[in-house]
Amino acid sequence: MADNEQALCEALIRLLEEDLEAERSDVTYPETDQSGPPVEMRLRLGEQRLAIEHTLVEPFPQAIQTGKWFQELTEEIEAGLNGVMPPPGTYRLIFPIHPTEGKPRRTHAALRERIMRWVREAGEALHGECPERLDRNRRPNGYRGVRTTEIEGIPLSLSLVVHWSESGRHDGALFLSRAVGDDVEGQRRIRIRTALDKKLPKLESCRAEGDVTVLILEYSDIALTNQVLVAQALEAELVGRDDCPDHIFLADTTGGEMWYFFQPVADGRFSIDMDYIDIVPPVDGATTEEP
Repeated sequence: MADNEQALCEALIRLLEEDLEAERSDVTYPETDQSGPPVEMRLRLGEQRLAIEHTLVEPFPQAIQTGKWFQELTEEIEAGLNGVMPPPGTYRLIFPIHPTEGKPRRTHAALRERIMRWVREAGEALHGECPERLDRNRRPNGYRGVRTTEIEGIPLSLSLVVHWSESGRHDGALFLSRAVGDDVEGQRRIRIRTALDKKLPKLESCRAEGDVTVLILEYSDIALTNQVLVAQALEAELVGRDDCPDHIFLADTTGGEMWYFFQPVADGRFSIDMDYIDIVPPVDGATTEEP
C-alpha cells in the first residue's frame, strides 16, 4: 500500500463505525489476497458491505518526486540564506520544476555553491536599488525588484519585495518556489481523470456484488493544492460517467499534526460545500496491520 493508505483507510473505517454505530467484520485485502475485484479493502459494517479504494493525486505529473529532488537540492540554500539576506523586505527565489534534471547527484554540491553565490550578489544589487526610506505617497505599492540569470542551464529569478506597511518581522527572509506554468488546473484534471479511469472500474465490480463503494483521493501538496481545487477538478471529470462511487473522500495529508477528510460525494451526489473532518496522523509512522 502507499505510504498513508493504511492510515487513511483505518481513519475512514473508524469514522464510519462511529457514524453507523457498527463494528467492522469480514475484512479482506483483495489486491493481495485475490479474494475478489482487486480493490484495496472490502469489509462489512453491520449488514452492509463496503469496498474501499485509495489513490494519491498530484497537481501535475511527477509533482511529488520532483518535489523531493527539489528539496534535496535547495534545503541547504534555504538554511544558509533565509533570514540573512540584506534587509528590508523579503526575497523569493524561483526555480524551474525540475532543476536537477540530467544532472548527476555528485554535481549538486558545486551547483548549490554557484546558486548561493549568485543569490548573495543579486540580493546585494537589489538592496542597493531599493530606496532607503519608502514614501507611501510616492510609492503606494512599495518596491519590487527582480534579477534573473541562468546557471548550468537552470533559469533562476530572484525578487525583492519591500512595502511601506511591513513591520520588518520577515526582513531578510528567502522563500524558494518552483515555476509550474500556466496550466496547473488542466494538468490536475488529467491526473484526476487517470485516477478515476484506474480505480472506478474496480469499485464498480464490487458494487455489482452489492458493496457500497468508497474512493479516497489523497493529496499532500500544500503549495498548489487544496480541497476546493481537487473537488472542482473531480466534478468536471465525473461529468458523463456512470460509475461514480457512492462516496468520495478527499484526504489532506499536508500537515504534520493534523490531517483532514472532505466529502464532495455522498450517496452518489456531488457538493462543493464540504466540512473539515479531523484525522489524527499515525504516531511514528504506525499504520493498521494486515492479517
